[in-house]
Amino acid sequence: MAAAATFGESKARALTLRVKQLEQFQRSLKLLSVEISFNRALLPYAFRAVARQLEPPLDELYGAAAANLLAGDERSAKEIWDSALAEMYPRSSLTLADREIVASLGVSLGVSDQEGQLKQIGLTLQHLEIALETAREQRQRNEKMWRYLGLAGGATLVILLL
Repeated sequence: MAAAATFGESKARALTLRVKQLEQFQRSLKLLSVEISFNRALLPYAFRAVARQLEPPLDELYGAAAANLLAGDERSAKEIWDSALAEMYPRSSLTLADREIVASLGVSLGVSDQEGQLKQIGLTLQHLEIALETAREQRQRNEKMWRYLGLAGGATLVILLL
């Protein structure tokens, strides 16, 4: 019964964690926008500054991207961003759709000018807002269900085994 209840609790916790990580990613994009537009930081330094202000696993995304850019990695900024995202993704609660939104940011990184990068950040923020609304609705609708389902499933299993 405890295992089923734990399973239900972990599913409910994942819904809450996804919302938190999407909110944190929105915050990170706003910070990145400030670093690029007002501080006029180069991309690796902007990534590093943003990474310092985030919690895991998103700090790892920006930190890995910054480290690879500063190390003189010969890949494009988009390839470095995608690689860092691929490393971070398994430790996150983001869905595949969320990952695609985050990956879309890499399109203009290091390729377009400051204005183009800021426009891409703004577009990504809009997509994230929609994903965040959906995540909040899913959490509200399914969080209790998973908890009760875990408990009920465990109780049913105990009754069947008796």
